[in-house]
Amino acid sequence: MVKFAFVALPSLVLFAAPLAAQWSDDANQNTTVVARAGEQALPKSATTADGSRWVAWFDNASGNYDVYAQLYSATGQATFAPGGVLVSSNPQSSSLVNWDLTADTGGNAVVVFTDTRSGSDLDVYAYCIAATGGLPWGPNGVTLSVNGDFEADPMVTQTSTGDFVVVWSQFSANPVIRMQRLDAGGQPQLQAGGVVIAAEAGASPGFAEVVAGDNGNVIVSWVRDTNFFTSTKHLRTQAFLPSGAPAWAQPTEVYDASNLPFAYSPQLLADDNGGAVLCWHVSNPSRGGLFDAYVQRLDSSGAELFPHLGVPLSNAVGMNHIAPRAAFNARTNSIFAFWSEKNSGQSQSGWFAQQVDANGLTTWGNGIEILPVDSATKYLSYVEPLADGALAVLGWAPNGGFGQDEVIATLVDASGTQVWGGPETVCSLPSNRSTRLSLSMSETEEAVVFWEDERNGNDDIFGQNIFSDGHLGLDHLKQDVNSLSLTPGGTATFSLDAGLAHGIKQYWMLGSNTGRSPGLNQGVNHLFLNAGPYFQLTLRQPGHVLFGAFRGTLDAQGKATATLSFPPNAFLGAAGSTLNHAFVVFGPGGSVDLLSEPQSLSLTP
Repeated sequence: MVKFAFVALPSLVLFAAPLAAQWSDDANQNTTVVARAGEQALPKSATTADGSRWVAWFDNASGNYDVYAQLYSATGQATFAPGGVLVSSNPQSSSLVNWDLTADTGGNAVVVFTDTRSGSDLDVYAYCIAATGGLPWGPNGVTLSVNGDFEADPMVTQTSTGDFVVVWSQFSANPVIRMQRLDAGGQPQLQAGGVVIAAEAGASPGFAEVVAGDNGNVIVSWVRDTNFFTSTKHLRTQAFLPSGAPAWAQPTEVYDASNLPFAYSPQLLADDNGGAVLCWHVSNPSRGGLFDAYVQRLDSSGAELFPHLGVPLSNAVGMNHIAPRAAFNARTNSIFAFWSEKNSGQSQSGWFAQQVDANGLTTWGNGIEILPVDSATKYLSYVEPLADGALAVLGWAPNGGFGQDEVIATLVDASGTQVWGGPETVCSLPSNRSTRLSLSMSETEEAVVFWEDERNGNDDIFGQNIFSDGHLGLDHLKQDVNSLSLTPGGTATFSLDAGLAHGIKQYWMLGSNTGRSPGLNQGVNHLFLNAGPYFQLTLRQPGHVLFGAFRGTLDAQGKATATLSFPPNAFLGAAGSTLNHAFVVFGPGGSVDLLSEPQSLSLTP
C-alpha cells in the first residue's frame, strides 16, 4: 500500500471567477437571461433530450407584455441574441394569468398562453418555437379559442403518440374546462374551440392540470368549484382518449372530505407508468382547521393506489403542513414531497421533506427537517427526481425581511440524508421576486432553475444550473472510467475544462481517499474533498509515479488532461476504496480562481 506523511493544508484565500457565456459558477452573479427596461415576468422552462434548456417569459420592455424565449445549450450558452427571440407581441392584459411551456421530442418548445388580440377578454393561443428561433406553427401561432368569455391558465403536455393536448378554464354564464389536441404540425384534432371536459350546473371548475397517460391518452385534474370560499372545492381527475372522450367510466374523486383552499391549484404529475401522482393541502376540521398535506397515486385506469383521501405527509401535532410540492422517482417508485411546516398561527415556518414508498407508506416519520421552524420566511418548493431521491429548490428570506429573498437547493436521498450536508446557495443576492421559480432536470441529472428578481432595479430573469454534487457552473471535470481493476492495472484519464476565462492558468489536481463530505472550506468556497493520506500525496507529491500531469498549465481554451495509472498487482491493498478527485485553478499571485466539482473512481481487485 501507499503510505504518506501528513502535512498541513496551506491557508489560501479563495474566490471564484464567473465564466462568460456559460452557466455561472458564482451564486452572487448567476446567468442573466434578460435584463432590460420594464418587467420581465413569470418564467417557464423545460429540458430537451440533449440537455438544452428552453426558457420563456412575459416581457414589458415595449410597454406591452410580449412573449420572449431563449434556448440554452447544456453548458449554458445562449442560442439566440441577448434578450431572447420575440415570440408574440400581440396585445396583452396587464393582469397576467398562468401559462405553460413544454419541450417536445424534437427539441422544440411549445408555449400556450392567453392574450387580448381578439378583444378585451382573454383567449387561448399556442406557439411552437424551433431551435433556430423560427415559428413552425406560424407567426401568430394557433388559435385555440376565441369568444367573449374570460379564459385562463392554459396547460400543455405532449402525449405518448406525439400530439399536444392543451386544457384551460372558460369562465362564462356556465363555466367549463375545455381541451384541444394538436398534431405535430399544430393542426387542431378536436372541434373548434375545444371540447368541454368538465362542467356541472352551478359550479365553476378551475385550476386544470394535464399530464400524458398511456396510449396517447392524457390525465387531467381540476378543482370542482372555484366560485367562492364556501363552494365545494373537491379534487377530481379524469383520463381522456385521443378522440376527446373520457377514458374512465367516472372521474376519480381524489379528495372529497372537505373543501380545498380558495384560489389554490393542486399539483399533478405523471408517474411514467400511465398513471399520475397528485399533491395538495387542505384545512382539516378535525384539527381545528390546521392544514394537512397529502399525496395520492392513480394507476392508468383511475384506481387509487393509496387509501382514499391520500397519504398525509406529516401528523405532527399542532403544526400546519402547507404548500407541498412533489416529485415522482421512477427508479425507486417513490414520491418525494417538500412543504412549509408552520406553527398554528403561521407566524413561523420551516422546510420539511417526506418520502412515500410504492405501498403508500411514509418512511421518514413526520418528515425530515431541511430548515427549522423560525421567523425566516420560506416560500414554495420546486422538486425534481434525482438519483434515488429528489432535488428541491426554495426561495426564502433568511433574515425574514421583504426584498431579501435568496434561492437555495438541497438533494435528499432515499435514506433521508441531505447529500450535500445541507442546502446549497443558488442565488445569494437578495431580491424580492425569487419565489417565481421554474425548475427542470435533464437526463444527465443536471438541474436548472430560472427566476425573476429586482437586483437591477426592475424585474429581470436569471438562471442557474445545479449539478448532482451541488456545484454550480460548468461540468469542469470528467473521467473516462468509473472504476479501475488493480490486478491487471489500468489508467483513468481526466479531462479538465475550466473555460475560456481561465486559459493559460496553472492548475493542481487533488484527490481524497476519505470522501468528499464535509470537504474543506477556504474563504467563501468549498472543495468537495476531505483531507487524508491520498489528499496529502496529491498535494505534496504531484510527480508521484501514479500521476500524469497532476499539475500544469491549462491551454488557451482552459483545458488540460491528467492521468492516474496503476501498474498491475502493485496496489492490491487499496481494492475496495474510492478515490475522489477535483482540480484547483490558480490566478495571478497564487489566488484560487476556480474549484472544480469532484469525480469518484472505485478501485476493485
